[in-house]
Amino acid sequence: MDTRETSPFHGFTLVYVAAGAAFLVLMAMDRGGMGRTVLKALPVSALILLVLRDVRGFARIFLTGALFFSVCGDVLLDLPHPGLFIYGLVAFLIAHLFYTVLFFRYATPPHGFQKAVIAGLILFAGLMVWIFLGIDPDLFGPVVLYIVVIIIMSIGALLVPSAGRLLFWGALLFIASDVVLAVNKFLVPVPYGRSINISLYFLAQFTIVAAARSIWMDKGTEKRFS
Repeated sequence: MDTRETSPFHGFTLVYVAAGAAFLVLMAMDRGGMGRTVLKALPVSALILLVLRDVRGFARIFLTGALFFSVCGDVLLDLPHPGLFIYGLVAFLIAHLFYTVLFFRYATPPHGFQKAVIAGLILFAGLMVWIFLGIDPDLFGPVVLYIVVIIIMSIGALLVPSAGRLLFWGALLFIASDVVLAVNKFLVPVPYGRSINISLYFLAQFTIVAAARSIWMDKGTEKRFS
């Protein structure tokens, strides 16, 4: 890829990394408050601006929708009210639905290797459902629905042609983040679980948008910044 194309990305990357690192430091220090919540929302909000600047059409609408609801989930899950967890889960569920619709719009039929990966993802989903059978019955249904949607989203990401399968790697990082969060919250404490969960989440969103930008970047925008 031409370095002229990637240079406008660097400023957004700096904001993303700086805000994400600042949030992780405050979280490690157990410092709460609205300032921390704003820092948590800032990285993905910066990605929204990047998408609005560089992407057009169908991809722009659905990437923006996915990132907007992700920011809503970021805020809801960081506020100090346990009852907001389910609403944060719903926000991320909607975000994954936006990603899913976008990915399957541009998906290609699976070939042999991809079919094997899809089978593995389905088996993994079944394992996750079985593992979480014992959680609060009020949360079990939403958690199962979330597992199903994120696996379908990941299958869609796998089927979109992407250099180095970067889009799929972003989806896998999202799954890893959510697994750490769920295990830490519902099953057993994971050492540094919250920091691992958030770090994987930030990396997942960045990877997905970097891949999406390389696939759906508006050529007029590329020329303006060349």
